[in-house]
Amino acid sequence: MSAMRMLIRRELWEHRAISLVPLAFGALFIAVNLLAALGVVKVHIDAGGLGFSEMLQSLDAHKAGALTQLGMALIAVSLNTVMLLVTVFYLLDCLYAERKDRSNLFWKSLPVSDLEVVGSKLLTAALVIPLVTLVIFTAVALCMYAITGITMLFSGTGLFLSAGPLALAEVALTHVYALAVQSLWYLPIFAWLLLVSAWSKRAVLLWAILPPVAVQAAEGLLLGTTRFAELIKERLVGVYPLAFADDSHQQLHWQYEGEHADVDLEFADGLLALVDPGSLIGSPGLWGGLMVAALFFSAAVWVRRFRDAS
Repeated sequence: MSAMRMLIRRELWEHRAISLVPLAFGALFIAVNLLAALGVVKVHIDAGGLGFSEMLQSLDAHKAGALTQLGMALIAVSLNTVMLLVTVFYLLDCLYAERKDRSNLFWKSLPVSDLEVVGSKLLTAALVIPLVTLVIFTAVALCMYAITGITMLFSGTGLFLSAGPLALAEVALTHVYALAVQSLWYLPIFAWLLLVSAWSKRAVLLWAILPPVAVQAAEGLLLGTTRFAELIKERLVGVYPLAFADDSHQQLHWQYEGEHADVDLEFADGLLALVDPGSLIGSPGLWGGLMVAALFFSAAVWVRRFRDAS
C-alpha cells in the first residue's frame, strides 16, 4: 500500500496538468461569475441582454434552489469534460514518456513490480483524477455560491444564500455518483489507452485511434454491418442513459419576461431523484467492459515488462 501511494504521488508530481488544468478552468468560471455579479458581463439570451440580479429576483424559493442546482451542475459537467480530456492525454503519455526518457529503467531497478506501476497509472486515471476534479468543483461551487448569494442579498433577496448549501450538497452527491459510474464504464477505454502507451514507439494518439477505425472499416467491407461502431458509441455515451432516470416527470418550468430578453427554462426538481444505478448494474455492457478492461490491463503490464526502452 505504501508503494502504491508513492507511485500515485509520483504521477501527480510528474503530470501537473492533472490539477492545473481543472484549476485554470475553475478560476475562469469564478472570474466570469464575479464579473456577472458586478454587472460587467451580461447574460445573453437570444438577441437580448438581461441583468444578472434582475433575472434572478423573479424566482421563488423552490425554483431558486433548483436553478442553483442547475448552475452548479453545468459547472460540474464542464469540469468533467475537461477532466476526461486530461485523463485521455495522461494515459496516452504516462507509459510512453517514461520509456522515451528511459526513466522506466530506474523504476525497474526498484522493488516495484510492473503490475504496481501500471496499476498506479490506471488508479490515477479512474480514481485520483476524478477526486481531484471533485475537490476543485466543490471549491469553485462554494465560491460561486458565495458570490451569487451575497450579490442577491444586496439586491434584496436571500433566497440563494438559503438554498445554496442544500443545492451544493445534492449536486456534490450526484457528481460523486456520476464520477464513479463513469470511471467504471470507461475502464476498458482507459486500459486500452494504457496498452497503446506501453506499446507505441511514436504517434501514440494515432495508434490509439487507428485500430478501432480499421476494425470498423473491415466489418463494413466484409460483413456490411456496423456492430463494432455501435459498441464504441455505446461505450462513449451509453453510461448516462443507464445511470440516470428520465426526468420528464420531474421538471420545473420557469418563464421570465424582461425589457430586453425573455427566459423560458425547464430544469430538474432535485438531481438526486435522477440517480438510478439499477439499470447500469444490470447492464451486460458494464460487466463485459470490465472483463475487456482486465484483458487490456494485463496486456499493458506484459508489454511494459518486456518492451525495450526505445
